[in-house]
Amino acid sequence: MNREQWRPFLKLWSEEWIVGRDPERDGPLDDEVVRDGWLGFAPASADEVAAAEARLGRTLPPSLREFLLTTNGWRDAGTFIYRLAGTSELAWLADSDEGSGWIDAYSDTEFADEDEGEEPEGQILARALRLSLDGDAAVMLLDPADVDERGEWAGYWLASWSGRGPERFDSFHDLMYDQYTSFHRLRGRRT
Repeated sequence: MNREQWRPFLKLWSEEWIVGRDPERDGPLDDEVVRDGWLGFAPASADEVAAAEARLGRTLPPSLREFLLTTNGWRDAGTFIYRLAGTSELAWLADSDEGSGWIDAYSDTEFADEDEGEEPEGQILARALRLSLDGDAAVMLLDPADVDERGEWAGYWLASWSGRGPERFDSFHDLMYDQYTSFHRLRGRRT
């Protein structure tokens, strides 16, 4: 997905999130979100993206690069992720404060389904790029070792309370689209 596609999708997401929020149950929105009708931030510059890539030692996948060039971070990425990182906040999960807890919890071999040829979840988490900064015991990640022919890294959504391991998506775009549809599914159940 390129910038010309990200912008209208994220604008629609913002509008639907703002209209669909329940003031009695949901936290207050930032003043600029209400004023601008936008859950995002100013776009990252090409230099900011390049600096993040240099710091991380990897070229970011195309859908994440284009997302960051559209908005340098994001608020409310679905119901359980409250904030996505901008270029300066992207970090390897293993290097983040909360990373060792996630990695340790999923490094137990009982979670791996080696009979089906699946890689142990702890190994995936140990090398993952952390995208989310704040969430309800949930995290969004990208796996730099699981790359498709377009250069997209597999995305993962993981919540400690879900009773499941990391849920895999083909790309950052697919992960974000799932978060977009999830807030509609969950909000629909509340009404």
